[in-house]
Amino acid sequence: MYHCGIDLHSRITVYHLLDGAGTTLARGEIDTSEASLGELARGIKKHTRFYIEASTGSAWCARLIEACGHQAVVVDPNRLRAISSSPKKTDAHDAEMLAMLGKTGLLTPVHVRSEFTDRFRRLLAARHAIVGSRANLIRTTRSLLRSEGHNLPSCDGDDFARRLEGTWGIPEGYELAVPPLVQAIDDMTTQVLEIEKAVHEVAEADPTTVRRLRAIPGVGELIATSFLALIEDPTRFRSSEEIAAYTGLAPWVNSSAGKRKPGGITKRGNSATRALLVQGAWAHVRSKKDTALKRWYYKLSERVGKKKAIVGLARKLGELMWTLWKNEADYQAFPTSSRRVPAPT
Repeated sequence: MYHCGIDLHSRITVYHLLDGAGTTLARGEIDTSEASLGELARGIKKHTRFYIEASTGSAWCARLIEACGHQAVVVDPNRLRAISSSPKKTDAHDAEMLAMLGKTGLLTPVHVRSEFTDRFRRLLAARHAIVGSRANLIRTTRSLLRSEGHNLPSCDGDDFARRLEGTWGIPEGYELAVPPLVQAIDDMTTQVLEIEKAVHEVAEADPTTVRRLRAIPGVGELIATSFLALIEDPTRFRSSEEIAAYTGLAPWVNSSAGKRKPGGITKRGNSATRALLVQGAWAHVRSKKDTALKRWYYKLSERVGKKKAIVGLARKLGELMWTLWKNEADYQAFPTSSRRVPAPT
């Protein structure tokens, strides 16, 4: 078997090919395109294992290589100290190190997403970006109107443009500044609703699992499907702690000389899903249903404050969703294994 290290970039890809004895057979640069990568893979006649650092394009590259009859191994860049801490940091050296470490079995492989999951996650990422841009425009519009004493009532982002053009009305003197903002907000709302229709179609493909997750107060169709797309296969995680780490909601821990100093959350992984989990945590707290998680949140917030407590609740929501999914279990507001914390007065 041959071994090939791939240093993948947006425009240029550097490769380094070794034989079974570790002798260099080929090295070079190619364009990062389906045609060039396919030509490279098809040009190697012996079965080859390609090693690629996990990145934005790694899943696409891995699927392309495997379609050409070879094996693709996507590796965790956070565990490649031999590359990241090397005094010699070039693309050619990184590709060579990937091939050498892969040949000796010292690389840690990661899960490669399916093409369907990749497409769906791109859809969620687009929604996340549009919602963020819309929120900025809404804040700008409110600020402009507030400068003349026009304080608008609170409302959902989906309803803002309609209410401002209808019930609230645009005050005199803002005919030039505000309408373009409102039009942009309205267009973005239409795009968000179109994406959410596509999300609903995905949810209908696995109605049983989505129903289980949506039974949790605060977890809607969007949060459930986003979580399913992020995890993809619940059996690849051994514990709920791994889910917390994968979603970036686990804290940094610095333990030395018998002293343990926890820090903020790592924020690793998909930021859009992490933001949705936090939104779900707030919705869980605001729901009218009494739950063990809500009582846990109130007790924790007295000690660390609401902001830190809500992040902890978001972590527990992710862990709970994974547990229900993996065990095919139904949600219980007060699991028999949990201790009942007195409700806040």
